[in-house]
Amino acid sequence: MGDLSKNFNRSEFACKGKNCCGHSAAVHPDLVDALQALRDRIGKPLSITSGFRCNRHNKAVGGAEQSFHTLGMAADVSCPAGVSPEQLAVIAEEIPLFREGGIGVYASWVHLDVRRSGKARWRS
Repeated sequence: MGDLSKNFNRSEFACKGKNCCGHSAAVHPDLVDALQALRDRIGKPLSITSGFRCNRHNKAVGGAEQSFHTLGMAADVSCPAGVSPEQLAVIAEEIPLFREGGIGVYASWVHLDVRRSGKARWRS
């Protein structure tokens, strides 16, 4: 059981930076709700490879200056066994908060965010 939702713990979203914020974990409730809905739909655990990033860590990893990770509104999710990034993105499109937010498809993971400024889609 998670402390944020049925399957997610705050620690999964903690900043992974070194010598920066002390592993803060700001997480927007909409992100947790949308990720839980996605996890429920696919019926498999989701692994958060990058959740919250403090500004210093975001800069160190080459994140966008106005990254939604710095607001606790984005997560990079590795694909569970048997699910391709493209398949995960298609299922994420079924979740209104992701459909209206941002979805980025990469080689082995998917960026998901709950931005309110209009949808953004991209492929790496």
